[in-house]
Amino acid sequence: MGLLEQQKLDRAQTAFSTRFNGVLVGVDDPARAVAMTIPSTTDTEEHDWLNAAPSLTEWVDERKIGKRRLEQIRIKNKDFANGIRLKRNDIVNDRIGVIGVQVDDLAEKAGLHYGDLTVQALIAGFILDGAFGNAYDGKAFFAVDHEDEAEGAQSNLSAGTALSQIAYDAARATMQGLFDIAGDPLSIRPNFLIVGPTNERLALEITQSNVIAGPAGESITNVFRGTASVIISPRLVGADAGTWFLADLSRAVRPIILQIREAITTAMLPASGSPSDFSGSERLFMKKDLLFGAQGQHAVGFALWQFIHGGKP
Repeated sequence: MGLLEQQKLDRAQTAFSTRFNGVLVGVDDPARAVAMTIPSTTDTEEHDWLNAAPSLTEWVDERKIGKRRLEQIRIKNKDFANGIRLKRNDIVNDRIGVIGVQVDDLAEKAGLHYGDLTVQALIAGFILDGAFGNAYDGKAFFAVDHEDEAEGAQSNLSAGTALSQIAYDAARATMQGLFDIAGDPLSIRPNFLIVGPTNERLALEITQSNVIAGPAGESITNVFRGTASVIISPRLVGADAGTWFLADLSRAVRPIILQIREAITTAMLPASGSPSDFSGSERLFMKKDLLFGAQGQHAVGFALWQFIHGGKP
């Protein structure tokens, strides 16, 4: 391999990584807001739950301390990766613009990954012992019989219920009526409605229309206008097209945990060393191409079910 070719391959690797990272940080991923990000330092993390923080009360004798739950949620990190094939001649002939579009697309897919994984967890939350586990109480994440010591059964599930104005109103009322382990109101403020493309129009009508149809078909004022923003997830299609979620994303605590062991980074094969050396690459020699991709180590799991309500027709 000539020195000029070597230099071009080295520069290409740096340029692709820089371009990838620039696109990655600019990707708008609304669904990621459903999860709270927690750094991870081990292969598997154990999350102890303190429930929601207790409310301030008059300090007469002893300070009111939040009760600690005995349950733990264990979340094991997983490896994720994608990649594209790059032609050696495109790089040597300075056709970087052509490759750049592919790198951009790779970065955009990576930028939407966390949110997509979060919605996958929500979909699995209707199933007991699903792919992402259960809620901290051992029930399916979305269930009608969650139990906390003081209040008995509480629900975050609208089973057999398609999205409608009535279903939205009922879900809001259910969430706002939840209590914590001490019997105090949780003060839930539902402010995001998550739906698939099929329900986009209906979701926007429910949350943004000035006027809606009343019980007898008459026009009435939509008193819930502006109460929630809408997130459209392309993951909610097919059998899950009618599934919907109402979430409180106004607080530090979120319904889903996104734990990150290794942030998304890029790699190229053959990889450059110090100094870069592609000359010994069997792949480049035999196939005249290179591989460029992204990878990360992370996982999602269930946090507090009280902050999201799921509906499934």
